[in-house]
Amino acid sequence: MADGNGGPLSGLKGYLQEIDQQDDELDRLRAEYMNACKGPQTGIKEIKTSAKEAGVNMKSFAQILRKHRFDRRHDKRLTALDLADLSDYKSMEEALGDYIDTPLGQAAAQRAAEDHAVDQQIS
Repeated sequence: MADGNGGPLSGLKGYLQEIDQQDDELDRLRAEYMNACKGPQTGIKEIKTSAKEAGVNMKSFAQILRKHRFDRRHDKRLTALDLADLSDYKSMEEALGDYIDTPLGQAAAQRAAEDHAVDQQIS
């Protein structure tokens, strides 16, 4: 396809320059974010060092921490649900019974809650 006089390809260089500006802004924001994270990351590292020095098994602690963080994120998602969605979630949880305590049951409940939330946003 020829560029011609003022054809669709005539502005390619300008598009690329505009995207370059946006990429530069993204890079700046990423660097800013990474610098802001250094303090909390250092704090977490110091806490883990302290736990290790106290004799805590770090492999086991890492698994406990992973589960703890997952549970906190899950609780935050539940807190964000409106009352109707939370009620539906609780109903689904009850319907699953003991199955909810298995990883597959938890994944099913989470997926159902997410699907319901998406449906609510669409309508």
